[in-house]
Amino acid sequence: MQFFPIDALYLFLVLVLCIGLAAILLKRAQFLPSEIIQRASPLDGLRGILALSVLAHHFYITYVWKTVGEWKKPEFILINNFGGTAVSLFFLITGYLFINKMMQVDINWKQLYLSRIKRIYPLYIAAFIFIFVITLLNVEINSANFGALLKWVSDWLLFKGGSFEGFESGLIIAGVSWTLAYEWKFYFSLPIIYCIYHKKIPLTLSIIIIAALFFYIFKEKSHYYYALFVLSIPAIKLKQQFKKFMCEYPHTTNVIVITLSLFSLFFTEPYTFSQMIPLAIIFGFIANGYNFFGVLYHNGLRILGEVSYSIYLIHGAVLYFFFSILNVIDFNNISLHSYYLFFPIIFSIVVLLSIFTYKFIESPFLRKKATQSKVDHSLVINR
Repeated sequence: MQFFPIDALYLFLVLVLCIGLAAILLKRAQFLPSEIIQRASPLDGLRGILALSVLAHHFYITYVWKTVGEWKKPEFILINNFGGTAVSLFFLITGYLFINKMMQVDINWKQLYLSRIKRIYPLYIAAFIFIFVITLLNVEINSANFGALLKWVSDWLLFKGGSFEGFESGLIIAGVSWTLAYEWKFYFSLPIIYCIYHKKIPLTLSIIIIAALFFYIFKEKSHYYYALFVLSIPAIKLKQQFKKFMCEYPHTTNVIVITLSLFSLFFTEPYTFSQMIPLAIIFGFIANGYNFFGVLYHNGLRILGEVSYSIYLIHGAVLYFFFSILNVIDFNNISLHSYYLFFPIIFSIVVLLSIFTYKFIESPFLRKKATQSKVDHSLVINR
């Protein structure tokens, strides 16, 4: 891994400029619903930055894929962390919101899970329809592989993704569905967390269940992702300590958060504990009000945060459509720096399309949920 290559810094600067310009242009947009406007949380602005960082991550990987022929993680640690730190913070946000909710005594479980389905599935189904169509245009369906097709469809509906008849369907959306699978596994563990926290089951049974969960988790190859949900707990349990520290030592807080942010981005590998721990500390401050000198409260960033799930889920489809279907670039005759010139265009298309999909696919289900069920706003903030 390379730490300070100029190629990575160029993309970093282009990303920052694009996010800044988009936030300024969206600042006065009458876009946010009233319940979001009334909610003052730095997490709203953070989510937009994270989703767009993942876009930059996959924008670079697309160049490597088209020039080298392999979809692989970047050799530049900074660009690799555009994706890694963003996903880690998304998992921390999920853990924070839902573990926090598990501490409430009365929970409407039916509404909780319906809210998750309505939040995630409408846009996911729309994205899968695009995947399905592109796949069928590239693979001939016959009686011999029809059963495999049904299995492939069911895998996608369960967020497993996967190729079909050698066609790499997952690359159509840059392979982002894997994170949704981990989030759903976490959602299914919530009743267990609730029962253990509120002592609804005997201590012996709690220990057995926890041991079984650890066995299941560590049996998985990528078990370390689950640690990010757990690492959100300090932001909840140490809430008053974080707030008191920020109030009494504001300058020290700035130094800690900025230093740990730079350290995480430039000097650590994604999903390692050397990165997870600093990110958990950073997140603890942000979840309890730290806002990077007010930046995370910027209305433009909050709008980007509101459409962050759309950005996250459809940016890969935009990359695939322009660079694999329309083939707008001859990758045999373009340098990486020249390729970067296309990033603002792709960025703009992704943001505009995300606003459209949010308004016409996501929002109808979110608003219906909010008005009919009066669900806690914390269930809407999650990506």
